Amino acid sequence: MRRRLKLLVAVFLAVAALAVAAGCGSSGGGGTSAAASSSSAAFPVTLKNKFGTAIVKSQPKRIIALSYEEDTLATLGITPIAYAKNEYKSDGVFPWLQGKIDLLKSAALDTSGDLNLEQIAALRPDLILATNFYSLADYYDRLSKIAPTVGYTDDAGIATWQENSTIIGKAVGRDADVQKAIAGTAKIIQGVKDGLPGLAGRTFSYSFYYEPGGLAVIDDPKTVSVQLYGELGMKLAPGVTTNVVDRSLSMEKTEALDADFLLIGFATPALKTEMNANKLFAAIPAVKAGRVLQVDAFTAGAVNNPTILNIPWQLDQLRPTLTKVAATS
Repeated sequence: MRRRLKLLVAVFLAVAALAVAAGCGSSGGGGTSAAASSSSAAFPVTLKNKFGTAIVKSQPKRIIALSYEEDTLATLGITPIAYAKNEYKSDGVFPWLQGKIDLLKSAALDTSGDLNLEQIAALRPDLILATNFYSLADYYDRLSKIAPTVGYTDDAGIATWQENSTIIGKAVGRDADVQKAIAGTAKIIQGVKDGLPGLAGRTFSYSFYYEPGGLAVIDDPKTVSVQLYGELGMKLAPGVTTNVVDRSLSMEKTEALDADFLLIGFATPALKTEMNANKLFAAIPAVKAGRVLQVDAFTAGAVNNPTILNIPWQLDQLRPTLTKVAATS
């Protein structure tokens, strides 16, 4: 649990490895091959990334997803043989995957520390997806010797969910199908935007309370963690951009979190109780007005890593508070 917590915090602080994961799952599980609509004419596929070039020679059937790619694969009915385990949902039953794919027989990989390359090799993958894997620089050469490895082109945590899904779709020869799925999620986002026009120009802040006195705050409008809010027409609160340094904010400046919409995640229920007992936090206008959404670590992890499937789920969690924000004069 401690390693998992450090990993989640690392995303906010933009250091060390990411992948909401810890522990080890079953080592079995067979992958689901792509649907019949996939054409062999799509291969070979050549995909360049920051560390090299992945050449996928034929339709992959044993796919490993190291950084949430299972969500895009699920839109295609493809089940990876392994994925990064989430300690806060260790059974692998993610709500947005219900009715789409079942990860029960897939191996849950520990990506929070040193990758078990022997375990990965033993799974005999024919494709490794690491489009948002923060530790890829340390492992790319060795992973690419096991199977074609598809990584990010710039840096982890920068590419949009649309870009990541597009890369995944190309890697499995299903680009057209993925584009349809992208359009479906984009339509849901647009529906929320159209239904809540009052969100346009509103401010937001997003933070994570990971230990007593440890408050991490997203301060980069380009990071994937907050791109969804930009798509809704919102912008980072000026108090954040002015006061947050290297994604860190001292507890004495908690008021800087104030925004039209304040989202804060907590590593544990005890930390949530502690924060709500803090007079400075309770005095924040957004908190007093009920324009704050306090979420658990699992939801915070989903927000940190928006995907084609967890975005609609996120919006379901956010909408009541966003509705209040949009209606505020």
